[in-house]
Amino acid sequence: MPKFYPSISDDLRDWVLRQSVFFVASAPLQGRHINLSPKGLPDASLAILGPNEAAYIDATGSGSETISHVRENGRITVMFCSFDTAPGIVRFFCNGSVIEWDQPEFPQYLDRMGGKAVVGARAIIHLDVFKVQSSCGYGVPRLSVKLDPDTNESKPYLKDRDTLGHWAGKQVQANKMRAYQKEWNYRSLDGLPALWTAVKDNNKFTGVAQLGNWARRHRDDIETAKTTVLVLFMAMGIMHWIGYVWCHSHTGAPLLFTPGASGSASDRHYAIAEFARNFPRDPVDVITADFLSEANMSAGAARRVDQIRARYEQVQPGRGSATTTPAPAYEASFLLALEPALVDLAKHRIKLAVNAGNADTEGLHDAVVQMVQAKGLDLKVAWVSGDQVLSTVQEALSSGKSDFKSIYTGQPLSEWPFEPIFAQCYLGGLGIAAALANGADIVLCGRVSDASAVIGAAYWFHGWQRSDLDRLANALVAGHLIECSNYVCGGNFTGFKMLESLGRDGWTNIGYPIAEISPEGQVIITMQTYATGGAVTVDTCSAQLLYEIQGPRYLNSDVTALLGDISFEQRGTNRVALRGVRSAPPPPTTKVGISARGGFQAEAVYFLVGLDIAAKVRMLEAQIRHVLAPYSDAFTALTFSTLGSAPDDPRTQDSATVTFRIVAQARTAAALAPPRFLRPITDNIMQGYPGATWHLDTRQGFPRPIFEYFVCLLPQTAVQHRVHLPWKTGAAGTGPQTVDIAPPPAAQAELTPTPPLPGHSAPPAPPIPSTTNYGPTIRGPLGWIVHARSGDKGPDANCGFWVRHADEFQWLRRVLTVSTVQELLGPQYTSTDTDTAAAGAASLRVERFELPNLRAVHFLFRNLLDRGVCATVTVDFLGKNVAEFLRARFVDLPVRFLERGKL
Repeated sequence: MPKFYPSISDDLRDWVLRQSVFFVASAPLQGRHINLSPKGLPDASLAILGPNEAAYIDATGSGSETISHVRENGRITVMFCSFDTAPGIVRFFCNGSVIEWDQPEFPQYLDRMGGKAVVGARAIIHLDVFKVQSSCGYGVPRLSVKLDPDTNESKPYLKDRDTLGHWAGKQVQANKMRAYQKEWNYRSLDGLPALWTAVKDNNKFTGVAQLGNWARRHRDDIETAKTTVLVLFMAMGIMHWIGYVWCHSHTGAPLLFTPGASGSASDRHYAIAEFARNFPRDPVDVITADFLSEANMSAGAARRVDQIRARYEQVQPGRGSATTTPAPAYEASFLLALEPALVDLAKHRIKLAVNAGNADTEGLHDAVVQMVQAKGLDLKVAWVSGDQVLSTVQEALSSGKSDFKSIYTGQPLSEWPFEPIFAQCYLGGLGIAAALANGADIVLCGRVSDASAVIGAAYWFHGWQRSDLDRLANALVAGHLIECSNYVCGGNFTGFKMLESLGRDGWTNIGYPIAEISPEGQVIITMQTYATGGAVTVDTCSAQLLYEIQGPRYLNSDVTALLGDISFEQRGTNRVALRGVRSAPPPPTTKVGISARGGFQAEAVYFLVGLDIAAKVRMLEAQIRHVLAPYSDAFTALTFSTLGSAPDDPRTQDSATVTFRIVAQARTAAALAPPRFLRPITDNIMQGYPGATWHLDTRQGFPRPIFEYFVCLLPQTAVQHRVHLPWKTGAAGTGPQTVDIAPPPAAQAELTPTPPLPGHSAPPAPPIPSTTNYGPTIRGPLGWIVHARSGDKGPDANCGFWVRHADEFQWLRRVLTVSTVQELLGPQYTSTDTDTAAAGAASLRVERFELPNLRAVHFLFRNLLDRGVCATVTVDFLGKNVAEFLRARFVDLPVRFLERGKL
């Protein structure tokens, strides 16, 4: 009798590779031909790549049925049978895919297959094995030899086995054949009726089975009739839709189409121009673009302070002129993106709202106006102020109105050992809305929140009011989804492998997103119709939603979005609908980021290769500590980290190379001058470990400035949110017109902060399900079946995990508890003792919440990233690889989940 297995065991693998031939079977979804092909020696052309993965090399032949069938429907069965004395049959039931000889993956798979080679190979057939079957093989003849009477030489021939007849005779003699047929010959693997006597013995009507067979045999005719009816109903639906669209377009309630054309200052800079140029193909109303992060905010703040100091020195008697002109304090890369877009923006009357003002929004305004005028265009440029609040913070601190505690550590600002040089608060979107309502074509902002541009665009376009909280909350989430540009279209996505074959360019040119927002606040996330790569799916949207949130309440100066019931619905190719967002009034406070000069950092790198890496690391670290000892008392930090590991029996020298990183920080550049840091490290080489080699590019060994970043809260009533409209004259001719934006009238009382401050407790989590039997498991990486996305907020890293199927969510909840995630973090997870924590030191803590409709579990790793991107000594300064590390950790994975395919 047959036996079934969820995967290929070691003994089955060894048996398969010993056989002399294997066969593959495939069939089209329609048509009369079924393909059955014998293949060569498994050991020569087939490789078992894993418990559920195999591949074989397909040689050029007269037919290509297998390739055609696999391409169409993926179904393929591989059979191995023994012609030796011991009979046996093994079948692999698979989902297949084709990798042709000219595809870049072809040589990679040949390497994975152990360097197998077949002359005239045209493709590799990759097999995802979802079921394995073994059976007796009694009916397979045995290969034997006999004497040729004509030549008197031995020749091979196939000899019938008597095993099957012997077994059948015993079954008949014991009156067990009918029972065997009842159990094993009743239906096929796919549930189709088989032997009629077995059907009757199972108390089933053969007439019903015959009717089912007739329906399946004539399914084409049945489908034709069904299609005719369906087409009639579709035609009726299309006519209804056309009527709806006509009525909608004649009631003054169009959709807002707002794209996300930049996710950071490091994004590709052509998207604004691309959206504007392709307006006839994809009409858009307001292009939004995000250029700010904590890293370039602090750097911009320092440049702004340097600008002010330089101007002051220029006007002081006897000081002369400044020796250097500081770089602009706005984000100059925005001008590179704007210049090629201006003509098309003006031609199609497309609005643009960006936060590229950084620490000098007025300076950016002047630069943009000059660019617009140089092209002779009629574009009105507004700018928004009110985000620069250092004087407000200092006044409140000195008067005792607030002690401005860090939202991450609880430390009061007065105890922060650094001198603030700049402070920016996060503004909402109503200033942008006011600028657009007053005729602005381009709205320039400093530190508005990442989603505020979309909120402001929707508020203006649809004429919303501040009381429309549900609509504002949906716009807030829409803004969060498109703020990182390509991320929601497949960038930074754990399902990235499926993108390689999508579109003309696959994953080499991922498209940019567009949010469609209705007057009622309904949101569809889509992408450019002319995009040649990427995808918008429920999973890409889930990834972006989970990125950078820090709890089920998503706060903004204009509204609070409640995410507990959020979900996504795939509405078509590259179209995902947002569902389940609820709202609450905005908080009475807004976030403030305070920058300070934190000192300087320098680093050096050594490379280690091959054996004894741990011992080489110990030797090098001891030597470096020794040579730096005369200078290290002046360091505020000195860290050593080993990046990577050397595999056993490495195939290349590169794969055996490990990086050793030495990082030091100090308050002054002089403390890290080359004679005190870089030179002692490089001069150590002659007494180094075997093969000691340092990185030839030593530029990072010279001190560079770092910044400290302190985040606290400021009452919204203390913010002077203002819009500047230079093309309009103010009252009584007092200069350019301005519009003041009042704080929200219905701000909610402060609830438990998100994230909770030290001393506050997070909301209670739902109970974790008790142990459930999910069947057999194997040990493997969490990321085989679990998606994840992580990112940074100050010193915190956040990481969201989600699964593809509803029944996997309960397993995920049970597997990913706070304690198990702490174990998975391994040595990275440390706790600070009570005395140190009481003194204000940052301790690493893990907080958890769930989003059931997304099948997601989210974690906040408090203080995992040291002091944040501006001052951290970690390589993963943005926290994006926390997810990738945790997905690589091994856990017990249910086999039945793996049978659905790996990510």
